[in-house]
Amino acid sequence: MRPVASGSRPRAAAAWAAVLVLTAAAAASGTQKTADIPELLREIRVEVLGLGRYAGEDFARGEFFLGAGDDDTNKTHAVGILVQDGTEGSRMTIVVSRLEPDADNPRVKYARDPKTVVGRFAGGGVEVVRSDYPEAELEKLLPAVLKAVVDKKALLKK
Repeated sequence: MRPVASGSRPRAAAAWAAVLVLTAAAAASGTQKTADIPELLREIRVEVLGLGRYAGEDFARGEFFLGAGDDDTNKTHAVGILVQDGTEGSRMTIVVSRLEPDADNPRVKYARDPKTVVGRFAGGGVEVVRSDYPEAELEKLLPAVLKAVVDKKALLKK
């Protein structure tokens, strides 16, 4: 986490306090908005397409990591996203795997338990074709995937 400049500490603290109060108030009132899965899928697709395609490929792809902190070596999940256009519209496949450290060398991690989400984008609509996640888990997972894509995109622009 980046340190906050001493002159901006009161403003940063006040901003975080406001966010926490609003989040707590929404949760207490029961009006906390649930994640909009089609919209999240649409945003993830736009961000992945914004990364561009590799030469000679007719699809866009990206590899990302989920977990706390900026250091990818401490991440807990690997995410692969593939977006390909077809005759029936665009199709996006997201594969999320848990990263398990090797017993002999904890710096080496293996992808385990892959789970897939497939979405189709046609005529301005978004449809979840298949998901290995229940809807409640998907509502928590997709914002983290979107954040990982946006963070990597910002890192690549530096």
